[in-house]
Amino acid sequence: MKASKLTGFCALLLLLSPSLASCGAAGNSSAINLRVLNWEDYIGEYELEADFDEDGEYETYPDVISAFEAYERIVNKKNVNVIYDTFDTNETMLSSLKTGKSTYDLICPSDYTIQKMMSQGMLVPFDEGSTPNYDASVSPYLNGQLDYITADDGTGKQTPISQYSRGYMWGTLGILYNPAKVSEETGVEEDTVKFDMADWNSLWDSKYHGQMSIKDSMRDTYSVGIMKLFDAEVKKAILDSGYYDENLDLKDGVDINAVIDKITTDPLYLEMDRVFNLSDQETVAKVEDVLLELKSNVFGFEVDSGKDDIVKGLIGMNLAWSGDAVYSMDRGENEAAETIYYSVPKTGGNIWFDGWVMPKSDSLHKEEAQEFVDFLSRPDIATMNMDTIGYTSFIAGQDVLDLVRNWYDPRTYAMYVYHDATLDGDSWEDSDFLYDEEGELVYQDGTGLHEDGDDYGSFDMTGSTYEQAVVNGEPMSWQEYQDLYNEQVAESEDEMLAWDIVDLTYMFEGTVETEGYGLGDTPDDNPYLFYTDELEAIPSPYGGEESVLAGRQFYAQYPPNYLIPKLAAMKDYGDNNRYVLSMWENVKGNNLPIWGVVVFACILGAVIIFAGAGLVTKLRYRKLRVERRKAARKQ
Repeated sequence: MKASKLTGFCALLLLLSPSLASCGAAGNSSAINLRVLNWEDYIGEYELEADFDEDGEYETYPDVISAFEAYERIVNKKNVNVIYDTFDTNETMLSSLKTGKSTYDLICPSDYTIQKMMSQGMLVPFDEGSTPNYDASVSPYLNGQLDYITADDGTGKQTPISQYSRGYMWGTLGILYNPAKVSEETGVEEDTVKFDMADWNSLWDSKYHGQMSIKDSMRDTYSVGIMKLFDAEVKKAILDSGYYDENLDLKDGVDINAVIDKITTDPLYLEMDRVFNLSDQETVAKVEDVLLELKSNVFGFEVDSGKDDIVKGLIGMNLAWSGDAVYSMDRGENEAAETIYYSVPKTGGNIWFDGWVMPKSDSLHKEEAQEFVDFLSRPDIATMNMDTIGYTSFIAGQDVLDLVRNWYDPRTYAMYVYHDATLDGDSWEDSDFLYDEEGELVYQDGTGLHEDGDDYGSFDMTGSTYEQAVVNGEPMSWQEYQDLYNEQVAESEDEMLAWDIVDLTYMFEGTVETEGYGLGDTPDDNPYLFYTDELEAIPSPYGGEESVLAGRQFYAQYPPNYLIPKLAAMKDYGDNNRYVLSMWENVKGNNLPIWGVVVFACILGAVIIFAGAGLVTKLRYRKLRVERRKAARKQ
C-alpha cells in the first residue's frame, strides 16, 4: 500500500500518540491499549452490521475498529482500546521504530520490509493456530507466496515470513492509462495505445513523450527498469517454459492451474524471481542508464498524485499500484466520463504484499494482536475493508466471492435490480442493488427503467441464480441468455453481450463451498470461474495475428490466471541496497541530460560574464561621477 506523505506535525503525532493514549487510559487498569500502525486509508471506515452474540440481533458499528472493540467485549470479555496510527512509507516507519521512541503491537509493512525486520531480529512469530479465520480463508496461492519468501530469523536459518506475518492486502504494479487522452495528445490511435500498453518497452517510445508520470519510489521504478533491461531474457524464459506461444499468450491445453499449484518450484517462476531481484553493482549501473533514458521521456515523478492527475486529465499514463488504479478507474468512469484502463504487460511484473507483524517489545499484547489480525481475516470483515479502500484482500471465502460478483459479474446486473443513486442527487458511491425487507436481492421483472433510477431490465429474471438463468419463467444457461439477449434486445453490434470467462481458482480454491457444483468449464458450474464484460481483445496494429486483452477494474483486482507465473515479488536487497540507493539519487538528481547540462553551463557562464562586466562598468562610471563632483566643488 502506498499512501500520501505525512506532514511533520502528523509524523510527530505518530511518534507520540501511543504513549499519550496510554497515559490517558492509565486510570482504567482493566483496559488493554492495543497499539496498531497501518498505512493511511487502509482499513474499513464505513458503518457495518455484525452479530457477535449470534442471537440474530445485528448491531451497527461506525467502522471496523469499533466493531473489533465490541467483538472483544462480547466474545472474549476484554476491554480493548485500539490506538490506531498511520505511516507514509516503509522506510520512515522502520526508521522511527528503531529509535525506540514508539512501540506498537501490530504494524502492517510490505513484503521486503517484513524480510528486513525479521533478519534484524525485530519481530515475534505468530503462535500456531492463533489465527483460525485466516487459516481457513486465506488464498492458497498468496499463502504459498509468503511461505516462499524467507529471511534469517536470528537463528542462522532461513525461515518463511509466513511464520512472522499474516497477509493483509496484495496487488500488482502496472500501467494505468487513458487511451482517449493519449490519442488526443499524440495522434496515436486509441487501439494502438491499448496494444502498446501490454509492453513495458512502450514507456520508452518517443511517441508517448511527456504522457506518463512514474513513481517517486525507488523500488517500484527500479522494477520497471529491470523489466526493460532484461526484456529479452524474460521473453526467452517465458517461451522456454512451454506454456506460452510466440506471442506470449497461453497455449491451448495448458493446465495453468496445475502450474500455479506448484508455483514456487516452477522453472519459469524461479527465473522471474531471479531476474526480478538482481541488484548487484553491475546490474544496478545498467538499470540507472535505462531509467535516465525513461526519465527523459516521461512527464515527471509523483508520490501519490498520479491516481488523481489521470482523472483530471493532467496526464494520460501513470505507473500505478493496482488498488490506486481501481480508484482512478472508478472515479474516471463515474465522475469524469473517462474510460481508463490498467495493464500488467505480457512479460509480467511485480506482485506485492502487505502483512501484519508483531514487533518485539516488553509491552507486547500478543494475544490481543493475534485476535485483531484474525478478526480482520473474517471474510465478512475483509469485504468491509475491500469495499472501503479498493485494494484486494488476502482473504477469499464466500463473502469475498459474493462481493466480487456484486462488483463485476454481469450475471448480477442481469438478474437483480440496480439503483442509480446519482439520479437522486447522491454520489455514485451510494448506488447499489435493491434489497427486500428480508435482506434478499430484488429480481428484475422486465418492467424497464423506473424514473427513480431502478433498473428492472428487459426480461423477467425472477428465480435466476449464478448457476442458471430463468428468463420469463424459462430456465436456460447463461450462454443461452446471452444469445437470447442479442437476438431480442440488442439493437446494434456494440450492444451485444459477449462475456469472457476468467479463472480465479488460484484465489478461491478451498475457501468456498463447492457442493452441488461439477467444477466444470463454465461459471454456471464452477464458482471459481467468473464472467466478465470488461475485457477487450485488441488486434495488433502492426500486422500479424498477435492480440492483447485490455482490462479495467476486475483485471486490476484479480489478474487473470495466465499472468500469475509471470509475477514476482521484490525482496530485500540486503547489502546491495547501497547500490540501489546511490542509483536512485543519481536518477532523481540528474534532472538534465548531458547536452542540457552543457547548454545550462554555457548560459550560466554567459550570465556571470555579463553580470561581471556590468558591475565593472558600474564601478567605473561611479568613479568618474565622484571625480566630476570633486572637480565641480573646487571650481
